Amino acid sequence: MKKYSLVALLLALCLCAGLLSGCGSQAAASAAAPETAASEEAATEAAGETAEAPADAPADNAAEEADSALEEEPVEEIPEWEYEPIEYPIADGNVTLDYWITWELSPNTIYDDISEHICLKELADATGVNLNVLAQSQAAGDTNTNLMLASGDYPDMIGGFKYTTGMDAAIEDDIVVDIKDDIAEFCPDYYKYLMEDDSKYWQAVQTDEGHIGAFVTVGTVAEVADGTMTYTYMMDELGFTADKINTVDAYAEYLTAAKNKYGMAAPLYMPGDFVFANDVLASAYGVSLKIDPMTGDLPWFVEDGVVKSGYLQEGYKEYVTLLHDWFEQGLLDSDTASHIVVDKNDDLIGLIANKQVAIFHQHDGLIDLFANLSGEEVVAIPLPTVHEGDQLHIGGAQDAISGESGVVITTDCDEYELAMEFMNYCYTDEWALASNYGVEGTTYDMVDGEPVFQDWTWQGSASGGNFSSTMMDYTFLAQVDMNVDTPGMSKAAMECKDIWNANIDNQNDYPDAAAMTADENSEYNNYAGDVITLIQTSTAKFITGDQPLDEVEAFQQQLIDTGIEECAAQKQAAYDRYMSRD
Repeated sequence: MKKYSLVALLLALCLCAGLLSGCGSQAAASAAAPETAASEEAATEAAGETAEAPADAPADNAAEEADSALEEEPVEEIPEWEYEPIEYPIADGNVTLDYWITWELSPNTIYDDISEHICLKELADATGVNLNVLAQSQAAGDTNTNLMLASGDYPDMIGGFKYTTGMDAAIEDDIVVDIKDDIAEFCPDYYKYLMEDDSKYWQAVQTDEGHIGAFVTVGTVAEVADGTMTYTYMMDELGFTADKINTVDAYAEYLTAAKNKYGMAAPLYMPGDFVFANDVLASAYGVSLKIDPMTGDLPWFVEDGVVKSGYLQEGYKEYVTLLHDWFEQGLLDSDTASHIVVDKNDDLIGLIANKQVAIFHQHDGLIDLFANLSGEEVVAIPLPTVHEGDQLHIGGAQDAISGESGVVITTDCDEYELAMEFMNYCYTDEWALASNYGVEGTTYDMVDGEPVFQDWTWQGSASGGNFSSTMMDYTFLAQVDMNVDTPGMSKAAMECKDIWNANIDNQNDYPDAAAMTADENSEYNNYAGDVITLIQTSTAKFITGDQPLDEVEAFQQQLIDTGIEECAAQKQAAYDRYMSRD
């Protein structure tokens, strides 16, 4: 089905209303027509009475009376949307929807085939709709999906859909259905999620053209999950507590003490670009400097609606000056520039295991591994600020929600309304619990009203599976993320996020959902490569002393001459469109 009949009918009705009313808001004009006609008759009668009035009557009485009559006309208000849940099941079990996805079972799976998955039976029992999962392997997923799209023969739905030229193009190319106008009616639970918290999700899932094509994963509480760590024994021996290693100066004092006591060659481990992930340390100076190691994109931040590059700010000079001083003091590895640009690497793991580093930056999920490798407790420490009590506005937790990818309904779906209501079930409380925790009594139990995983799920099954493979066997199609923590995490691991999120927000972070157009991307890429090369060359030199710090201003002017402001202009245009979404 290339177009669905309900929307076509609505468009036709809107067109007729537009022709009858002539101009203005079609729905409002149509609803107000009888009252307007009555008002015109009242105005005509008032005008007739004025013509027969005495000559000395004020000339504007008729106009005042007409205005008064119009003001007294009742204004019909558009009723607010009210949540009305859908009653499930919605079908009798004889309807099947084809669902294409790149996803494969783990090697330790309890199933012989994806069709045996327990979640498919649970979905069919609850909704009355059978889901035929057309699962593609990770190795061949992209290739097979591209071939399928090129054939023009689409399944009813596609999971994890992402179109090379964007969601707007996927809709314009007649592949994906624009579901925006039907979400409130057929997907009330999804709509409720999108409209909560000042409609921020509703804004994020829209495209620049105002379309919504994807069902995205919602409900995730954005949290900073990467941060700085150290050892408990080391703090005890050096006379520090974790809460007091919280400023740039406190970091330097602690690193110096560790270097002197333990003879460390480099007590602070940094990636090769001298910038931690999430701009830790750089954010203390109000700038974003981390070039994305996966996409190679430049970092940007926003102040008072203006998109800025951290490399052009005073904070950049303060940052490289600090690291230059630390480099000179031997707090950084003299060979830092040769490190890879991400934090997770074998060299760092070895240093942590041998306790040859005092502060390092890692993900909270690895903290227990580091404790096991080193034989010492590893704990999180606060993200550094310049002054105690400062609030960080860059590198905070962002909702990575974007309407550019997710589950989509294709234009070949003959059961559009049914597919909409089926997807809505994935946002109900019932499925949110099942799709995050599995089967009650098998993978989890309810304890004091809260789901708690059974011990076997994380201790390892008889087949050799771990927690992740167990969850693959018992959960599927999780559209509401309940922020499930991996069972068995230590107290230190559980406390990481509280410590790292205590003094940081994403107030000045550039929104992930702000997307450039093809033309903007082209203009951006005309300059970005040369800008990045200049940044990577000069930043390391300023810190190591190969380039004097008094040349920072000249470097910033060189960035401008190379086109960094032209790049910023494209990012600004994308940001402005994002902020103007209804």
